[in-house]
Amino acid sequence: MNMNKITIIAAILMCSTVAAQEFTHELSVNIGGGVSSFQTQPSQGDNLMQLTGTVGLGYHFFFNPQWGIGSGVNFAAYKGGIIINNYEDKQTSVNTETGHTFDFLVSSSIYKETQQTTMIIIPLMAQYQTEGETAFYVSLGFKTGIPFLAKSQSKGAYTTKGYYQNLNVTYEDLPDYGFVTNQPFPGNKTGIRVKPVLIASTELGIKCRLDESTSLYIGIYADCGLTNMSKKGNKDNHNLVVYQFSSPAQLEYNTAAGSYAKKLTPFAVGINLRFAYGRETLRRATPTANETQVW
Repeated sequence: MNMNKITIIAAILMCSTVAAQEFTHELSVNIGGGVSSFQTQPSQGDNLMQLTGTVGLGYHFFFNPQWGIGSGVNFAAYKGGIIINNYEDKQTSVNTETGHTFDFLVSSSIYKETQQTTMIIIPLMAQYQTEGETAFYVSLGFKTGIPFLAKSQSKGAYTTKGYYQNLNVTYEDLPDYGFVTNQPFPGNKTGIRVKPVLIASTELGIKCRLDESTSLYIGIYADCGLTNMSKKGNKDNHNLVVYQFSSPAQLEYNTAAGSYAKKLTPFAVGINLRFAYGRETLRRATPTANETQVW
């Protein structure tokens, strides 16, 4: 047998092996939950962790029993917050009636602000899994988060005073002049300006085969934002409580996320459950007339 014949036979065997390789298409429904924050790194206060949740649909394509790639669409609610203990602030203001300048003093024993962003999540994940009825798996990849709702809510109370240096007098408990005592922060939800974010993600756990075509994944996941999703506006004053020269009795408010947060980057850890339905496709080089390919 000459070399040409050996080469032809080897090529036929290789093509037959590749052509007969089994591929798996897998559709899934997933639900998960855990805790999250926005890694705000506030110049005042500390981050708060909040409960989070996610639900969605997925598709995975497995090149062989161990390796696959997946995507899908999820809805996720990332939550976080900022807490500030013993908040104090001083602003230089002007009394429009007298023309005298004074220090507008703001204090709060505790200020708590929660933030929530609801996003459409589009993942692109590579997955490796072992073989067997009960297998271990690990997924690595990235997610694109597209926010369509972002809100913050404030809790706590504050006190304002006016200190006139020229008189060495501190005025308080005069609401008509903007000096109030134990006044609650507005409890209504305020919108946050945000933009899409890129998230690095990983998940590991076990895959339990329920029958020939269905499986249950039980895993622990971690999401870490790589970009800043905050889109701050151009405000002249970023204090939580702002004195109004023209109408002292009507104070304005800002959010801690907009005033003191250095960034707004989602982070989450939790448990994810994925119910998957998959069928194998056997690709042959030359299918017979009686063979059909299904998945």
